[in-house]
Amino acid sequence: MTTSKKFNTRAFTSLYMTLSGLFIASTGLVIYLSPAGRVAHWIEWRFIFLTKEQWQSLHTLFSFIFVIAVILHIYFNWKIFWSYLKNRVQSGIRMKRELGTAAVLTAGIFSLTLFGVPPFSTVMELGEYLTNSWSNEQTEPPVPHAEELTVKEYAAATGLELEPAMAHLTGNGIVGVDSLITMGELGELNQVTPKALSDLLIEIPATLEPDHAGGVAGVGYGRMTVAQIAGREGVETSVALERLLTAGIEAESGDNLRELADAHDLTPMEVVEIISDKG
Repeated sequence: MTTSKKFNTRAFTSLYMTLSGLFIASTGLVIYLSPAGRVAHWIEWRFIFLTKEQWQSLHTLFSFIFVIAVILHIYFNWKIFWSYLKNRVQSGIRMKRELGTAAVLTAGIFSLTLFGVPPFSTVMELGEYLTNSWSNEQTEPPVPHAEELTVKEYAAATGLELEPAMAHLTGNGIVGVDSLITMGELGELNQVTPKALSDLLIEIPATLEPDHAGGVAGVGYGRMTVAQIAGREGVETSVALERLLTAGIEAESGDNLRELADAHDLTPMEVVEIISDKG
C-alpha cells in the first residue's frame, strides 16, 4: 500500500517564486507598454481582456506576495543560506578586486539612473514615448478624467445644454441616462466606452457663452479644447495647431480655448477663426 508523499513546502516556495517572478515581469511589461491612465479609462483600453487598472493590481499584489515568498524561502533554507552567505563573504575577502568592481558598478547604475544619464534614461524615455503614442485626438478625453464626471458636469465642461444632451443620448438608445450618473458608469451600463458617449454628444450644438465685452463669444467654445474645436470645424488637429503657431500661439491639442485666448489677449471666437482659417 502506497502512502501519499508529504507536501514539500520548500519546493512549493521555490516553484512559486519562479512562476510569480515571471508573472511580475510580464505584468510590468504590459504596464510599461500601456497608454496613460486618462486615455486607458476613456477608451477602456484592454489587453487580454484586462484593463490597465487590473494589470496594475495584479502586478502590485503579486509583487507583495513575492516578497513574502522570498522571506519564507529564506526561513525554510536558513542554514543553507547562512552557510552560503559566510562562504560568499570569505570568497569576497579573497576576491577584493571583483567585489570592488561589483560595488562600483552597482553604485554607478544607481547614480546614473537617478541623474537620468543615457543609456539608463533611455528606458524611461522609451516608456514615456510608448505611453504618449496612444494619445491622439481620437483617444484623448475632452477634459482630464472625463469618465469620472457626471453627465451634468460633463455637459458644463464641454459647453453643452444638459437637457438636450440627455435627450440626445436617450434618443440614440442609451439607457439609464441621468444627470448624476458618471460618463464611465453610463458607458458600463450600456456596454460602450465613455468616448462613444462623447462622440454622440459632439453632434449637439453647444450653448452660447458671453465674451469679455459682454457679447457672444461663440457656441460654448471657451470651455472646449483645441482638438474639439478642430473636430467641430472639420480641421485636422495638426493643421489647427500649425495655424495657431503661425499666428504666434503655441498650443497643444488638449489646451482649453478660454485659457489660450486669455493668454494671448484674444476672445475664444478669434482663436476659433484662426483654427478654421476664417480670420
